[in-house]
Amino acid sequence: MARLPQLSAQDIKGVVAYMPTTVRTDVTIDRNVRNAVDLDEAARAADVLVRDGASAIVLNGTFGELASLTLDEITDFTRAVVESVADRVPVFAGATTLNTRDTIARAKIFRDLGAHGLNLGRGMLSAMGDPNIVRWYQDISEELPDMAVFLYDDAQAFKRPITTSVYRELAKIPQIVACKYRTQLIVSRMITSNTYNADLEAVGGNIKLLTQEVDWAFTHDAFGVDGCWSSYINCAPGYVMAVRDAVLSGDKAMLKQLQADCVWPGDEFSPASGLENWHIDKVTALKTRIHHAGYIKAGPVLPPYHVAPAERFETARILAAKDREIQKKYPHRTMAESQPAAAAE
Repeated sequence: MARLPQLSAQDIKGVVAYMPTTVRTDVTIDRNVRNAVDLDEAARAADVLVRDGASAIVLNGTFGELASLTLDEITDFTRAVVESVADRVPVFAGATTLNTRDTIARAKIFRDLGAHGLNLGRGMLSAMGDPNIVRWYQDISEELPDMAVFLYDDAQAFKRPITTSVYRELAKIPQIVACKYRTQLIVSRMITSNTYNADLEAVGGNIKLLTQEVDWAFTHDAFGVDGCWSSYINCAPGYVMAVRDAVLSGDKAMLKQLQADCVWPGDEFSPASGLENWHIDKVTALKTRIHHAGYIKAGPVLPPYHVAPAERFETARILAAKDREIQKKYPHRTMAESQPAAAAE
């Protein structure tokens, strides 16, 4: 009988933190750099994210620089995070490569390091058709039956979104427990342009479809979703925890205030050429903003995404200054501090 992961969709709740890769600031970052990851900062960052309320940590997505790390670097980084977290919350390691065989090999390394699951997109050199997407996840899950899978549904990175019919098939794979749901809902503010309600029905509770924290109030009120994913937790964790508390307690007045104060992502974060060009240099913009927000020393961007127009760097620094002000208004609140009764249980 195939082993199954210890995690299920019901275990994924609260704020799931998407952590940046922490890059060294004491070496020159260029095409020849080696051992570029700041492992001490990786361990510290993972620890403070957990202590400040993250309910899970997911590694090596876009601004986690999956595409820019060597195998040795991503292995060392994952090890540092797993050891620092020490089973306090689940850690999902970024295993996606361009092909099934390398992805399985990488995933087995992360399993041996003690990661609880995989942050798993799909091959991205060209778009996969629906049958191939299903087979990709089936193949990897069958090879690693005791690891949970966190879907990474980034329509830009993987050339297309996961369709409702594919979600229905993926929900039959017990290892798949959650999904970083695509961000059209967040960017457009038009739920009618999305298929979230149909996708949610298709997975039938087997996969937790998580939106970013800025849309969590909507998905919680409309569908009872009890979790979100967050990149912004790396900039202003206190603000994100305040959103968590307001959503779960139903504090509409606080949510209104939080929405009024929100500076994430900020209209300025997209380049002047428009939203369509947001994805160009987005790794640079995100990492620069996180680094200058001051909570996590994300460090510089690794090649080949380290070159960008000066205004993208400057805008990120300006927004990081706003993030620091938001953090002053909404300081850190750990899960134990904000929900003492639950913590006591």
